[in-house]
Amino acid sequence: MRVVYRTDGISFSCLERADEVDNLDIPEEEDGFEFFHGLGIIGYRQAFKMWLRKFPRPILMVALDNHTVKAWIYVEEWGEGSKDGMPVYVLRAIEVLPSLRRQGLGYKMLVLAMKETSGYMITKPLTEEAKDFFKKAGFLEPSEFRRAPIDLSKHPKYLIIPLYKKDKLIRDFSQTSGSSRT
Repeated sequence: MRVVYRTDGISFSCLERADEVDNLDIPEEEDGFEFFHGLGIIGYRQAFKMWLRKFPRPILMVALDNHTVKAWIYVEEWGEGSKDGMPVYVLRAIEVLPSLRRQGLGYKMLVLAMKETSGYMITKPLTEEAKDFFKKAGFLEPSEFRRAPIDLSKHPKYLIIPLYKKDKLIRDFSQTSGSSRT
């Protein structure tokens, strides 16, 4: 597990091996994570381990208070490149414990995941609330570009963050985070 950032007693870490998941407390009961349950998937621990066994290895980042997961984000490489040759990553899922939502934890996870990637990031929000979150962060619909950098014509409802907005988010976050970085 590689710590990428620390703040307010929370460490943000990228998991690098499936066995690291065994050392985490992942709240799934009442007031715990619920995203998977809504999709009919049972078991965060098994899903996390399965993802970490993929090649190329995805980005699976967790926000930890001691060993308890407070938020997580999952990003993997997209199968196709952009029109300008830059790599493309797809943010598959991001989740914050219900009691901690709207406190900036998801935003920190998003920016830190962006720092782990080069090139574009895309995502497909599953709810209007998620769409609003990503739009506020700077993601755009393909129709909002003069010429979209990624052909998403066969992938409706995806959003793209332009490189200049991604770079600005990372730069602004780095300037305001001060000495909390590792």
